[in-house]
Amino acid sequence: MSAAFLGQAVRLNQAVFDALIIGAGAAGCNAAVHLHGKGVSNIAMLTEDRTGGTSRNTGSDKQTYYKPACAGAAGDSPRAMAETLFQGGSMDGDLALCEAAHALQEFFHLAAIGVEFPHNKYGEFAGYQTDHDPLPRASSTGPYTSKHMTGRLEAEALRRNIRIIDRTRAVKLLTDRGGSRAFGVLCLEDRRHLTVYFAKNIIFATGGPAGLYADTVYPASQFGASGVLAREGIVFANITEWQYGIGSTAFRWNLSGSYQQVIPRYIAVDPAGGEREFLFGYFPDAAALACAVFLKGYQWPFSPERIEQGGSSLIDCAIYTERRRKGSRVYLDFTRNPQGLNPAAMDPAAREYLARSGALGDTPLERLLRLNPQAYRLYQSQGIDLARDYLEIDVLPQHHNGGAAVNIWWETSIGGVFAIGECAGTHGVKRPGGSALNAGQVGGLRAALYIAAHIGEAWPFERPWLEARTLEILGDFEKDCAGEGSESADALLRRAQNINSAAAAFLRALPEAEAAQTALAGLERELRADPRDLDALFRFQETRLLSTLLLDAIAYYIKQGGQSRGSYLILDRLDGAFGVQEPPALDSRFGGSVLLSRYEPSTRRCVHTARPVHPIPEPETWFEKVWHDYTSGNIY
Repeated sequence: MSAAFLGQAVRLNQAVFDALIIGAGAAGCNAAVHLHGKGVSNIAMLTEDRTGGTSRNTGSDKQTYYKPACAGAAGDSPRAMAETLFQGGSMDGDLALCEAAHALQEFFHLAAIGVEFPHNKYGEFAGYQTDHDPLPRASSTGPYTSKHMTGRLEAEALRRNIRIIDRTRAVKLLTDRGGSRAFGVLCLEDRRHLTVYFAKNIIFATGGPAGLYADTVYPASQFGASGVLAREGIVFANITEWQYGIGSTAFRWNLSGSYQQVIPRYIAVDPAGGEREFLFGYFPDAAALACAVFLKGYQWPFSPERIEQGGSSLIDCAIYTERRRKGSRVYLDFTRNPQGLNPAAMDPAAREYLARSGALGDTPLERLLRLNPQAYRLYQSQGIDLARDYLEIDVLPQHHNGGAAVNIWWETSIGGVFAIGECAGTHGVKRPGGSALNAGQVGGLRAALYIAAHIGEAWPFERPWLEARTLEILGDFEKDCAGEGSESADALLRRAQNINSAAAAFLRALPEAEAAQTALAGLERELRADPRDLDALFRFQETRLLSTLLLDAIAYYIKQGGQSRGSYLILDRLDGAFGVQEPPALDSRFGGSVLLSRYEPSTRRCVHTARPVHPIPEPETWFEKVWHDYTSGNIY
């Protein structure tokens, strides 16, 4: 059967997969491995770039994996970890319990397939304390933890002969006429060929929507597919919630942990070439400045709660002022100490930490080489020598805490469509560092368990109906993608990204959010749809739609009385007085709520509601009853 879209031939794949995993990073590979392990072998992974994505190309000084403490005498439990996750605000307790309950299972699964998490000679996997966490639950393999995870998980998938369809991007979900269940996905192969793949279950593991922003710490290879989900009217949870922090710009990387704990200099270079240590305008003396920089290692994400009284997030505000208000470029310098800092008389907590780590030294570079030489070599491998070069920085989006709303099996509001990893909105306002890696692994496991438990059920769609419905969808989609303006999709995409970087980053205001919405609506009218560049067309359409949903949600939140929280600061206007020394008004209304946002395809409107968070369940733990429910399949 033949089909066409904007004059391009569309191939309808003959096979119907039991499960199609969109994305081949750590979350996607893990879902595929668990599906296969449960006997579901008629599956495939579909990826735009097998070597791209966030999991393979990002990290930090020592990228964190978060799980219950399992070394030393620190008492911990799934319930205690769930409480920590839940206390971040706007996170459902049932999801928190799932992530905590499966955390060790997935951690040891990774260790069993060769991810080298460090343990002592007795087998205890030592941990350290990360941000927003009261216990030493964090572990790491170094700067590239998620890359190591992805490599071992992909090797396991290949060992199981799981098919990987590379250079292929999902651009449109195919659903029944009521939009209640999906049956396939339209894909762009090699940026020019269109293919439809049919599947009984579709797992999106496409990472966060990195393509929303012009200025970002996401790798250049990462774009995301959240706009594909939004287009179908899938409900999003907490779409307003992001994590922002200091990152390098030439080589995109998070500058948390060791990079701050060694207390480098913060330098501003004005348009005339003048250079100065600008943080002295924000802190009373060198000791207070150095303490804030050291704490930035633990407290890397921007937080409005850490602005007043010389808190570490005052540094983010200072960077914004220098770059956006004064037009300066901002750098870290590891070759010299901040002016006035005496290494022998630094903050006691900082000195004790460096001393216990064997990392005392006369300069930031000496301390970094002793504390974490891998962090130094990482930049050296990118042609940046911290022993010689300044490192240009900005405050950048790093992780989307929101995403597609999912139930406890990570299924979205459309049946048969699952979202795992960063494209799933399982996090709330604040999350412990490293919890994202655990959430992606647990989400993949949970989706695989649910799919495997229902794999024998009859599928309601026959081939003739599939083909007829596909033709209907392609016709409607072609009308949505039409554009008779004069501007290319690629140029409009860049403009949309700049709009978001200005209005939807860590500083927000209602007038700018509303003006950005108007500007985005105007972009659609300017579009010139070029069938020779479908890749840019789809990227722009996805970005414009998801940006509209995000900005509308930001405006809704502020109009409902929402205040600063999580990783963003609400101001009256972005170009107004910037009184960062004053305590910000912090949100006290919505921490117990989940903001649900949905784009309605039929009306082209955005709809938002706030519902109470689900409490942490108190499930049955009597073994005989759990055993019965498990073996009978009642848990599904």
